Amino acid sequence: MDPMPTSIMYLITELNTGGAQKMLLLLLSRLDRQRFSPSVACLYNGEGTVAQEIRALGIRVTDLRMTAKWRGDALWRLYGLLRAERPVILHTHLFHANIPGRVLGRLAGVPIIICTEHTMGMEDEWRYWINRLTQRLADRVVCVSQQIAGFVAHRAGIPEAKIVVIRNGIDLKRFQDMPDRQSVRTALGLPSDLSLIVTVARLDPVKRLDVLISALAQLPGVLLVVVGDGQERDKLARLAAELGVEQRVQFAGQQRNVLPWLAACDLFALSSDWEGLSVALLEAMAAGLPVVATRTGGTPELVVQDVTGQLVPPGEAGALAQAIAGLLGDAELRRDLGRAGAERVAEAFTVERMIGQTVQLYDQLLAQKDQRPDVPIRRRMGSTL
Repeated sequence: MDPMPTSIMYLITELNTGGAQKMLLLLLSRLDRQRFSPSVACLYNGEGTVAQEIRALGIRVTDLRMTAKWRGDALWRLYGLLRAERPVILHTHLFHANIPGRVLGRLAGVPIIICTEHTMGMEDEWRYWINRLTQRLADRVVCVSQQIAGFVAHRAGIPEAKIVVIRNGIDLKRFQDMPDRQSVRTALGLPSDLSLIVTVARLDPVKRLDVLISALAQLPGVLLVVVGDGQERDKLARLAAELGVEQRVQFAGQQRNVLPWLAACDLFALSSDWEGLSVALLEAMAAGLPVVATRTGGTPELVVQDVTGQLVPPGEAGALAQAIAGLLGDAELRRDLGRAGAERVAEAFTVERMIGQTVQLYDQLLAQKDQRPDVPIRRRMGSTL
């Protein structure tokens, strides 16, 4: 008789489009359902784009309806959900899910708790403090880049023995048949005679799109396409108008499929102050686009200076503009960087590698805690490795 699949609950802050959400969706789409039985809970935004795609996989999504940070009723619902479903593994993503997941998971008797850190951008000192206070409740902390691993060990006090680096990965099959540049420009209504820069990001202060727009002001005859949406859109539109480049910035909004926008453009730019390991950057490189990105977080693990792209200091519009201008003026270099970037992604950042390492971690912890499907579940309140 085949053993029952291991139950896993994935807890994430919210389920609108973002890098962490994309990685969760990709993991769920490839997870062996004969071995694992997944469910998903989010603190809020349970009707977001990614939530709908998860439900389309036949996986239940529970919206805990948190209307303000740390609302007690939502946390009580999470505790009740954990007690009712009794998952063997609780795998949390993003800060506001990681902390209650650790605490309530232990109180509910979840045997294995894994927390994933996707970013280095913790804005407040109290976040470091609460991470230090609760880190012992997690069995492992997954970091999506080596830089994040070093960051959380140093700033959040997480023991290195608990840290596992599993880099983000993408499905390369999506990039095998990229559309023709000129035809897709026509289809998207983009000019055929201008150099086009593209960025894909939520319009959030940490992405520093104000720096990218300021760099554009130093690049005459260049059009910037911004794919994504968020709280900064009106502010960025006003900045573009103030700098006299409003006619050269196109806000494309949220796009379910970014590949045509990548195919249409000559270069990808990432201007963030903080990044864990940018999924948008991975996708741009897989599409063969040359990239200019800020030297922050896990980006240098992906973008090798003058080999797979160009790196510039965060917050410096002049340096960003200079790097972009240099690439736009050298078609051969753009081709070389784009080709090397695609090869780099194929070597080290595939979905197969990401999921294989994740399942290996699950198996390791299941064996260590005697939680294999053929062994009766022993719930150990507060146990750690």
